[in-house]
Amino acid sequence: MKKNSLIILTLFTLCGCQRSCMKFEKSMDKNSERDYNLVVFNGGDTVFVDNFKGVVNESKEDNSIYYFKDGELIEISGDYILRSKDLPKK
Repeated sequence: MKKNSLIILTLFTLCGCQRSCMKFEKSMDKNSERDYNLVVFNGGDTVFVDNFKGVVNESKEDNSIYYFKDGELIEISGDYILRSKDLPKK
């Protein structure tokens, strides 16, 4: 029983570390600007399209994103497709 508990605890620890590492890598990636194409849908219809160069941030409260374009804050929630046109140079 102790051996099984140790194995389960080890697995939870490793999974938690992997998630933390992925989150850290993603947060570091936010420091570089990319070219994006954004398409927002409502009921299957396209309601908003934007092409911009910038940094996309995720909201901590819900499943939305936001970014700045020409000094304006743009917040998106709901159904959307966000495509990165290029990868940051490492």
